[in-house]
Amino acid sequence: MASNKIGFMDYVRTAFLNHWNLLAFGAGVVGGFLSGHPDVVLPLVAAGEMVYLAGLSTRPKFQSHVKAQAHKTGKAEVKAEALERIFESLDPRSRSRFEELRRRCRDLQALSGGVKEEVSLSEVATMHSEGINKLLWVFLKLLFSKRSLERFLETTDESAIQADIDRIKARVDSLGPAAEDAGDEPRMRRTLEDTLASAQARLDNLLKAKSKHELVQLELDRIDAKITSIAEMAVNRQEPDFITHEVDGVAATMEQTEKAMSELQFLSGLDESDVLPPAFIEEDLDSA
Repeated sequence: MASNKIGFMDYVRTAFLNHWNLLAFGAGVVGGFLSGHPDVVLPLVAAGEMVYLAGLSTRPKFQSHVKAQAHKTGKAEVKAEALERIFESLDPRSRSRFEELRRRCRDLQALSGGVKEEVSLSEVATMHSEGINKLLWVFLKLLFSKRSLERFLETTDESAIQADIDRIKARVDSLGPAAEDAGDEPRMRRTLEDTLASAQARLDNLLKAKSKHELVQLELDRIDAKITSIAEMAVNRQEPDFITHEVDGVAATMEQTEKAMSELQFLSGLDESDVLPPAFIEEDLDSA
């Protein structure tokens, strides 16, 4: 069932096959026969079931969950070894920062599920977890990208590259005008100009890496601050719907962040179209 081909009957089928609904519906049918008046009870059970199915199947949150689950069947979860590799590559400070954010996210989920004394659908809880897991997955990848960029910047000397560029330019200038080249000078000029282009490309790449590093740091700070803000507001407002809405809003902005970071995908070796966020909220990292 592809997410872009889901129809109303798919929502009805999913709602009907919910284990709690099957249990309640089965109990109603059995109770109808045991009552001695199945002709009265069974139509009432059927009517109640139809009301339940129609009501749940038209809920936007439930429909979004069904679509997400259908989409998930075509995706591969992040391999454990890839996740471990990413986490192990972080420095202790970055690991601690990630774990602190995950702790706050778990607190958010607890607030969302516990501030109201009402029975919530398991599908809605799952949607909430998926939103938080996406935030944590993007945050972890940003930490990994930041660390990889820092290693590159630590091993690349900008002043040395600039010195090479200046030296090569001076050598080219010493040859004089290109029109006056004679003997081996044309070949020397081409060799020097090619070397100059390579050195300039290295410098451009270094400056680009610096810019990306700054962007990654700003995004990390933004996500961190946003989660903290949601947690603080959630305590005062005590509204599960508000928490879910805010988390979903931040998760939606992550799509733009991931697009901006697309040039850094080679750092993690993961194709974003083929993976789903790990279950950070439900599970612990073995290496943590």
